[in-house]
Amino acid sequence: MRKVTILLTAVAALVATTFFASAASAEFEVPQRSAWGLAGPESTTNSIGSFSALGWTVEESNGFMFVGGKFQNVTDGNQTVNQANFARFDLTGEWDSTFTPTVDRPVLSVATAPDGGLFVGGEVRVYNGTNVGSLTKIDPVTGNIWPGWNLKVTGGTNVVREVTVEADGWAYAVGSFTDVRYNGTVTPVTNIFRFNPATGVPDTTWTPDINGGVWDVSVSKVNDSVYVAGWFTQAAGASVLGAIGISTTSDTTATWDSFPGNHPNDAGTWYKQYGIEATENGHVWVAGEQHSVWIHDEQNNYALIKNHITNCHLTLQDGDCTRRGGEFQEIERIGDRIYATCHCWGHHATGDGPEPIPYNRLDRIDPADADITGSVSAIVAYDVATGERIQSFNPYMSGDVGGFGVAQASDGCLWTTGGINAVGDPAAGPQTPGRDLVRLCDGGGGGTFEAPASCSAVLEGTSIDVTWPAANGAAEYVIRRSVDGGTQFWRGKVTTTSFTDTSRSGTLVYYVESKSADGDVSEPTECTFEDNNEALVAPATCAAVENGGNIDVTWPTAGGAAEYIIYRSVDGGNQNWRGKVSTTSFTDSNRAGTLVYYVASKSATGDVSTRTQCTFEEEDTPTPEPVASCSATADAAGANTTITWPASAGATKYVIYRTVDGGTQFWRGAVDAPATSFTDSLRTGDVEYFVSAKFGNQFTTAVACTPVL
Repeated sequence: MRKVTILLTAVAALVATTFFASAASAEFEVPQRSAWGLAGPESTTNSIGSFSALGWTVEESNGFMFVGGKFQNVTDGNQTVNQANFARFDLTGEWDSTFTPTVDRPVLSVATAPDGGLFVGGEVRVYNGTNVGSLTKIDPVTGNIWPGWNLKVTGGTNVVREVTVEADGWAYAVGSFTDVRYNGTVTPVTNIFRFNPATGVPDTTWTPDINGGVWDVSVSKVNDSVYVAGWFTQAAGASVLGAIGISTTSDTTATWDSFPGNHPNDAGTWYKQYGIEATENGHVWVAGEQHSVWIHDEQNNYALIKNHITNCHLTLQDGDCTRRGGEFQEIERIGDRIYATCHCWGHHATGDGPEPIPYNRLDRIDPADADITGSVSAIVAYDVATGERIQSFNPYMSGDVGGFGVAQASDGCLWTTGGINAVGDPAAGPQTPGRDLVRLCDGGGGGTFEAPASCSAVLEGTSIDVTWPAANGAAEYVIRRSVDGGTQFWRGKVTTTSFTDTSRSGTLVYYVESKSADGDVSEPTECTFEDNNEALVAPATCAAVENGGNIDVTWPTAGGAAEYIIYRSVDGGNQNWRGKVSTTSFTDSNRAGTLVYYVASKSATGDVSTRTQCTFEEEDTPTPEPVASCSATADAAGANTTITWPASAGATKYVIYRTVDGGTQFWRGAVDAPATSFTDSLRTGDVEYFVSAKFGNQFTTAVACTPVL
């Protein structure tokens, strides 16, 4: 999650810290430039159920943006696809459908490792079928668990809220957990530990005791402190209000335990802090409960340098506090800026130390206490050196719980995720969907940018070839299709000027949009449609011929037909489906009743013609004759009876019946010709047998066998 790059030399464990640079003059503009985003329902969670945000973390790795959260689906508004808790997007904002790992529970933190791996932390539990606890390391290319990874975090609530590789060479994981397991050895911990980011080996000598969940961690750049923020009141033996510094060499020594929060008179009441960041300027930034960001000076007894707060400004908001302030939820260092995400939609104010800005429980900002620095929407930018707000960065957004994760991609665009529903000032025009994942790029929109001038779609067999001329400013093209006048659904994306799709039945209309490198999308160009397939017609004739126990159905080739469907009715009933073939003949099983057959043509694209009724020709068979005689002989033990009869010319089968004490003739069995005998189990009573010959679908009179047994 944290934007820190660690460089390791091949000859020594020399560790340096660098930050992604961003042009000082560049600024990010609406509209939102990611069509794809996140969709519910929310995943099962035991740690973040009180927050409605679907997205919690964003991190670039290997040229893709990885997004974690508690979402069940990803969506572009036209199509919604199941991809729960962890998804990958290309840098233009398109969801990557080739990356589909299975993650059981929410992902809350993603961080790059020095060796190219990717740490994935949260509730997680099972990743691609393997029980990994709340933290694992994966290959960002394949999505598989990193080879040889053997570290597991478990116990307690079992959640890793933040994982980050820091300037001291350690990877730190914080959250709510009690055990760290490596190679079968269990080390008890309380909500924080550090480990070798390459091997996963934990540092079992440094295990601070913290009495509540930890939300963030950052290592000092100027002294030997590890700073943590969270929901705790005791840490390393000190009483604190949600933020503390702990010695990097002694896990029981607090280096800073005087963080006052913004309620110094309400000790223990407001203690929940969400974000913390130490900078090379010797400053510690803390963000959290009751709408505030605090900046403290490590080199001047941690004095408060500056304090920021969000709330409603009654005058500037015309007395309407629908949009108001809220908690700061995350801090990210990116280049020469600090980005703070928040549950804030009202106004922002800044005050200088040494005392924090008083917090008004009625959510009002008093201009006498601080300088008003403009409106605010889910994310704020600050100058890392001065701590001042950068007022030129102020994208208008709407939502509920507001921002959480934030990252700047290598192409310069800024991504943020959280509870963000819409982007753009509604007073200036229509808003664009937020979908809990927002991508903002610097101004310009890529220069000249046009939709394709024309487009054609040609049907050949089962394929549709879509082509168009190149359009100015287009880095790629998006192809959409409607069926029978319905929604224009996404079909694909290419960098060339052609696309092949699979056809289907219905009236199809294709559209092509240009997409710029910045992610802008043009208006769609509707394609002309040409059908090169032969017109579909039903077979001209059809014949059904009875052939003993079968019916042979034949018909001539029909124009436009790739296959044929055969139907049959019995005694004037429904025309039921009997089969489908690509040839011009079909053999069906015969049965009793008046049979009528029908054949329809089916095209390669799934269209079906009308049905042609078949003529019916019955088989020319001799007049059925009953068997001439029949005898029944019981064996010596009286257990079985053998029934025999002479053959009846033309018979295909013989059916045997039995009565007991002159009752009903019950079916006992059947044999295929030329067999002329049948063995049955004998039973008590006066037993008499009968045999009937079968010719096609006709049965002769049943002849009684002698004697009666």
